[in-house]
Amino acid sequence: MKRFSFFVVLALLLNLVVVGATANEVYSEAGVPARITLSPTSGFSAITITGSGFYGGEITINWDGERIPTVPSPLYSYDTQEGRFTAIISVPTQTDPGEHIVIARDQEGAEAGAVFEVVDMTGPQGLPGGQGSRGEQGPPGEQGSPGEPGPAGGISIAAVVLALIALGLTLLGRIKKWVVG
Repeated sequence: MKRFSFFVVLALLLNLVVVGATANEVYSEAGVPARITLSPTSGFSAITITGSGFYGGEITINWDGERIPTVPSPLYSYDTQEGRFTAIISVPTQTDPGEHIVIARDQEGAEAGAVFEVVDMTGPQGLPGGQGSRGEQGPPGEQGSPGEPGPAGGISIAAVVLALIALGLTLLGRIKKWVVG
């Protein structure tokens, strides 16, 4: 009986080890674990994703938990025996360097993930450039508000009228002198 108990305990322990080793893999109906491969695994532009073990209809690709577009779209596995697919994605976080999680998931729940590292493309600050050439003159500005009224003029209307009357009388007197005599 001790031997039987020993074998039962040994079998249970082996079962726990096997289940623990495969707990992160989701198997498809065909018993093949879903897997994806990224090419390249680091960069900042586009990635080719190849996958296998996806049999459940449309496949979605997520980047850090957000669904992103693929080429082709919609994406389906093209080999029903191994559930393979190939897709191209653009890196949506080109200015966020570091590791990002890419997950492929089909409609039946088969999924696989991989890590992509966005490289830092900023580089060191460059040297300052030289003085540029003078630009074209800009358009004229808006007209300003009217100014305050100036001081009153030195000559009044009455003075102008009196001067005209005096001039008229003077001319009239000369004309009379010339006609008369």
